Amino acid sequence: MKLNDFYKQLKDSTGLPSAYHHFEVGKAPSLPYTVYYVTERDDMVADDLIYFKVRSMSIELYTDSKDEDLELRFEGFLSGLGIIPVISEQYITDEKMYEVIYEFNLEMEN
Repeated sequence: MKLNDFYKQLKDSTGLPSAYHHFEVGKAPSLPYTVYYVTERDDMVADDLIYFKVRSMSIELYTDSKDEDLELRFEGFLSGLGIIPVISEQYITDEKMYEVIYEFNLEMEN
């Protein structure tokens, strides 16, 4: 899978605005929305060849209130891709919004 393919599936499955890494200052849509990005690269290598590319990824879901139905939709989207994420959450006081972070590995095309 390529990052662009992942973006299309994320957007189609959730119906939410999404951007890679961040929205430009002053251009973030109204809540809820997502940001996704690569946090690390850990390719499977043997005999000096890359057998497959692995990206550690994060999706950050931002909402104005706790939304378990939306969170379940995200988990269903990831589950459909065979992904079991590590999930954490926090409230961002300065921004007055909730952030749920989904961390996982994604195999990419060579």
